[in-house]
Amino acid sequence: MPSPIQLQRLPRRKKPANKRALLFLALLILLVCSALSGCSAQAADTPATTAADLKRAAAGAWLCPGMHAEWLDAQTVQCLKEKP
Repeated sequence: MPSPIQLQRLPRRKKPANKRALLFLALLILLVCSALSGCSAQAADTPATTAADLKRAAAGAWLCPGMHAEWLDAQTVQCLKEKP
């Protein structure tokens, strides 16, 4: 009876670490770029603050120190206590 044929086990071929590292860095860069592009689109949707809004906020802080200023119209401000 002939002896059975034994197949030689070849070592498993591994990917070089450099290729895996470059692939990981490329995916990381794509992820960061997509996140940043989403942020700029979201910022474009928000309305810009005008100089008049900033002046009203500063005047409200000056008129009602330690309180919340609520503008009723262009000339009238109401001072409200802030909730603790």
